[in-house]
Amino acid sequence: MSEQLPAPIPFFDWYGIWAGHGGVGRDGLSWIQDPPAGDLQLRVQQATLAPLNLAAERPWEAGGITPNLVMEHDGVLKMWYRSMGDDGTLYIAYAESADDGMTWERPELGLVEYGGSSANNLLHTNEHFALHCVFVDPSAPPEERYKSVITGGRVYIDGELNTTITKPEVKEMRRAMQHEGFSPDKIAEKIEIRQVIWGAVSPDGLRWTKLEEPVRDLGSKTLDGGYDVHYDAERDAYIAIHRGHLERRRSIRRSVGRAFDDWEEPRFMFAPDPQDPIDVDVYASCYCRYPGGGDRHLMFLPFYHRRLSTVDIQLATSRDGELWSRPERVPIIPRGQYDSIYGLPQLVPHGPDEWGLLLVATHHRHDFKTYTPEEGEKEVAEPPATWHWAKWKRDRLVALTAEGEAQFTMVQRVCHGSEMRMNFATERGGWVRVELVYTPQTPPQPVEAYPGFGLEEADPLVGDDLSRVVTWKGCGDLSSLKGKEVSIRIHMARARLFSIAI
Repeated sequence: MSEQLPAPIPFFDWYGIWAGHGGVGRDGLSWIQDPPAGDLQLRVQQATLAPLNLAAERPWEAGGITPNLVMEHDGVLKMWYRSMGDDGTLYIAYAESADDGMTWERPELGLVEYGGSSANNLLHTNEHFALHCVFVDPSAPPEERYKSVITGGRVYIDGELNTTITKPEVKEMRRAMQHEGFSPDKIAEKIEIRQVIWGAVSPDGLRWTKLEEPVRDLGSKTLDGGYDVHYDAERDAYIAIHRGHLERRRSIRRSVGRAFDDWEEPRFMFAPDPQDPIDVDVYASCYCRYPGGGDRHLMFLPFYHRRLSTVDIQLATSRDGELWSRPERVPIIPRGQYDSIYGLPQLVPHGPDEWGLLLVATHHRHDFKTYTPEEGEKEVAEPPATWHWAKWKRDRLVALTAEGEAQFTMVQRVCHGSEMRMNFATERGGWVRVELVYTPQTPPQPVEAYPGFGLEEADPLVGDDLSRVVTWKGCGDLSSLKGKEVSIRIHMARARLFSIAI
């Protein structure tokens, strides 16, 4: 291959597949032009689980570790995690993996002294800034290239900001006013808690400066759950994705910031719909971009089943980050032996052939409390969580499947002119054959193959391959079609297609 191919096109929805034309001719006979045929289905591909392989083994991890997030940047997997030292202090620490996410190094950063030495991988105390969301901002000056946000609150007493009052003191003031007979409205007028988003910046993801003022003041609006931000280069904007409520049902909202401290009002982006079971909430977003580029967006949504109080994960996809759909309404990451599982952004490469999503799994139901008529509500000890990788082969989150024989035509795409590659797998006796055809037209006319790229010349594809070159009579050279708009007609049987590149 003389030139690098465009990014693979995954099969996530029906868009991009020619739906066909139908009508009735002057002779009164019906006709149909190149429609999809056969039993074609979109099927999510369930992940396999692998251990994280990051155990508490240093004095500053004696009280345990909690991974916050993993991201890939400049070919390196970077992890920020929380640890508790044997001194009882919570810290933010950093580790990295240069290959497969299974072997982690703790670089000696020299930033924090612990036990008389700064030869450790600690960044700062958790109290300084808890790094649950980290992203790279290529539009920022070098000293602010990395950014992070956390949620917080500020207390106003009689309309004046109070930076010294503590949470116990706020609770005590409220209890005293309730005891004196003040209404909830009067208490809220006296003691207002305004929800804010704090920001921090860093040149390298290691040395963090907390911004003096919040990047966003949400007032008294309820901010429920996590708050994740990323920079969208195509739109030159910051995008925040966070949880909200719609008629007391959890949902996902989206906010746009034209600057890091200038945000529009949030809009609802995703919620369970009438095709879902009546007892489900979507608990968080776990948003990330599709690896390898392209304007594709993913959410690994933790679906909370209220009746059973369990959580599993479904996949939602989008082409613009605003309009979302699900290829299939089943878990892409099943609970297995666990009661609740949650994904942590991002979806990152694991070597050349695999992808991984960091996953926290627990052996407890979502609710940590029990209730009996005799004893009322009481807390139940939370069992320890475990961390895993949910793993897929590259570009294999969703498959377009055919149990028997099927065919479909894709809408036009400009041919890169080198070769066409396909990520596919066939069952025993299965096959895939590819035609390159002229673009379906309106008004309709027969859809013919380009000379030399028809069904008769197509070599069958058999087996399991992440990037097989498609050939016609043994040749895969597409230089004669370079720069032309072509459509791809695929014939298949007992096969799964995951992505194509042309």
